[in-house]
Amino acid sequence: MESRTLGKTRLQVSALGFGCGDIGGLITKGDPAEGRRAVDRAMRAGVTYFDTAASYGRGKSETNLGRILRELGAWSKVRVGTKVRLTQADLANPKEAVRKSIEASLKRLQTDSVDLLQLHSPVLETAGERGLAIGHVLGDVSDALEAVKQAGLARHIGFTGLGETPALHEAATAGRFESVQSYFNIVNASAGYAGKSSGEQDFDGLIDRAAAAGLGVINIRVMAGGTIGAEHHANAGDASYALVDGYEVSKERARAEELTDVVRQAGLDSVFELSFRFGLSKPGISTVLIGFSSMEQLDSAIRWAERGPLTPDTVQAVLASA
Repeated sequence: MESRTLGKTRLQVSALGFGCGDIGGLITKGDPAEGRRAVDRAMRAGVTYFDTAASYGRGKSETNLGRILRELGAWSKVRVGTKVRLTQADLANPKEAVRKSIEASLKRLQTDSVDLLQLHSPVLETAGERGLAIGHVLGDVSDALEAVKQAGLARHIGFTGLGETPALHEAATAGRFESVQSYFNIVNASAGYAGKSSGEQDFDGLIDRAAAAGLGVINIRVMAGGTIGAEHHANAGDASYALVDGYEVSKERARAEELTDVVRQAGLDSVFELSFRFGLSKPGISTVLIGFSSMEQLDSAIRWAERGPLTPDTVQAVLASA
């Protein structure tokens, strides 16, 4: 398993990251024994980065991941990132809200600190119900995250790159954060290749901008929440809600269908492999998250990770049809 540096955090993380959220569902609502086997299998294959959040499974993700890592004696062998989501009401006292959230997360995880704490609220140009204004994010909110870092509850701080594109670029280059989670896949590749958005929100090269500023880049939604392709597991969550403007499940699946010739010509297993290795192929990305529903999906992802990035010709074939 390839190891990569998570930007200026200098943390070494596996190219394949283990997503413990609701979309995959294995850690939040799958069989506990299978969840433990999956984490153990992933670690034996070289997976070192595990992604969770206070909101995933209403706390079950952190609780279950923490229990598994403790039972396996694995805390010293992995890197764990969790998240805090703030509302407009929390802006009255963001330091208290962030501190309360991370303390609750650490209690569920049964650990003293995490490697990465990320702001999980959309970042907007001006205040709105669906997210936080960039002025607050770069002011009292990042101050609150920094206070948690100084207290030793999180070693590094970052943010999720969802919201309005200009605000996300400002957040990535302001010097307040060490990492960003970036939406990037074969349907909407605009975070890596400006303009290649398939009619969805254009992230205008956020990955390159963030990496140039020294941020570690974590690729999220590489499978578009599981809507790329037709496979759907009983553990999987609902991915029909839009994280980006212009997102439609039918369009995601139609776009994936258009790429079947690329899959065949490249000799790949499936469109899932194409999308995952497309993430591995983008310079600047430190780790590519997949949310697993089953051991079979994990085994497939490990196999694809071992194959490494796509050839430049295959990357160009994906972009040419965007």
